[in-house]
Amino acid sequence: MINFDFKYIPPDFSSGYILKSKRFRISYVKYKTMYEFYEKGTETVETYIFEPKNDVAGTLLILHGLGTNNIPFLLWMGTHIANAGIRTVIPILPGNFTRVPHNSVSGKDYFSTDVKRATKFWEHAVIDVLSVVEFLKKNNLWHENNCLFGFCLGGMLSVILNAISNDFKKTILMATGGDIATLVWYSPTLAFMRREFKKGLGKNFKINLEKEFISIFKEDILKLQKFNTVKEMQQSDIHPFLKVDPVAYAKFVDPKKIIFIEALFDKALPKKSRKILWEALGKPEHHYIFSGHVTWLPFQYFLAKFILKKMNVKEFKRQIRLLEKVKYEDK
Repeated sequence: MINFDFKYIPPDFSSGYILKSKRFRISYVKYKTMYEFYEKGTETVETYIFEPKNDVAGTLLILHGLGTNNIPFLLWMGTHIANAGIRTVIPILPGNFTRVPHNSVSGKDYFSTDVKRATKFWEHAVIDVLSVVEFLKKNNLWHENNCLFGFCLGGMLSVILNAISNDFKKTILMATGGDIATLVWYSPTLAFMRREFKKGLGKNFKINLEKEFISIFKEDILKLQKFNTVKEMQQSDIHPFLKVDPVAYAKFVDPKKIIFIEALFDKALPKKSRKILWEALGKPEHHYIFSGHVTWLPFQYFLAKFILKKMNVKEFKRQIRLLEKVKYEDK
């Protein structure tokens, strides 16, 4: 059974500045995860905090996407937003970047053919993010004016978080979707999962398993309407992957808090998966961008401006100078 319950105990953490500039500073915080069943290599929660030096106008929590390549772009976006007076917090999700489990690959475990292992990583990610929010609260780093931003995997997790927590005033979902069965069989990003199925099941794996997997999902998605609570859904007999699918949590989310941004040329996420999640969320505010799944990343400055607008920060206080002199603090 999926379970996002955990006991928050103020951690013994380490924190140090990795960059100081005239207008903001970046610190790196580490502490042991509060998730009991972590894999070797994922036991340390790692979080980057971009702290404005002057008055803080809000807190933005950014959840990155699957894998590694998108993370440096989002870290750079954090400098733009911190420059405008918004504290920006970017935790590294377990199984990705510097938190890859032993003998694995960044991002792969969320869609492992070992369903028990895969769902464990979703569970771990949610608990880690909830613990980061509690950490921010206890250390006076959480602001009443706050926003959750999730890209790809981070967007899927953001839906789950909104269903089980009231901490987030507003949530922006960027290039994300639902219906894991559709993603598994039609997303080019998950071709590795289909290859692993093929190794184990022979030449006819796709014909048989695809029909079985998708048909089970179709039947189980219809059951979602009868559940009155998240716990009731998690304790049901629906497919384990559906219990970590944002579609299953969408009915418990306030659509007024959600902003849905869809990339028109997104090949990583089938259009059906994007549509079903948007509709399951109650058709919240919807924006389109003329880009692919990741081709928007080099232009994250413009997304930063959009986020600031939604957080009622009208414009950047100053432009960041690319050649600005910065001070580094020795560890």
